[in-house]
Amino acid sequence: MNATDITASPRLRAAFFIVAAVMLALWSWSLVPAIQGWNNPNEDGFSFVPVFYATIVALPLGLVLLVGGISGHGKKVKRARSALVIALAVLGLIVAFLIFARISNGPGG
Repeated sequence: MNATDITASPRLRAAFFIVAAVMLALWSWSLVPAIQGWNNPNEDGFSFVPVFYATIVALPLGLVLLVGGISGHGKKVKRARSALVIALAVLGLIVAFLIFARISNGPGG
């Protein structure tokens, strides 16, 4: 089976689009602290750390998934399948960290 013969089912393409939207939303969410701290004289620059890591991880995965969902066949689907597995693992890790942070902060916040 050649890489150009690969086609994605409608269900797989929908999964590509959904996970791409989540990854791009995660990247957008990482921009919020940096934008809120803009022109703040007390800002120490650590609000840009989430943007840096999300740009390295979430943005490329989201774009690869989006292109794979739009294309629907060929090498782009093959790349998008790999990106889907990696993106789901990254999302699982982020959700676990958010749950642990919520537990460690307690009910009072």
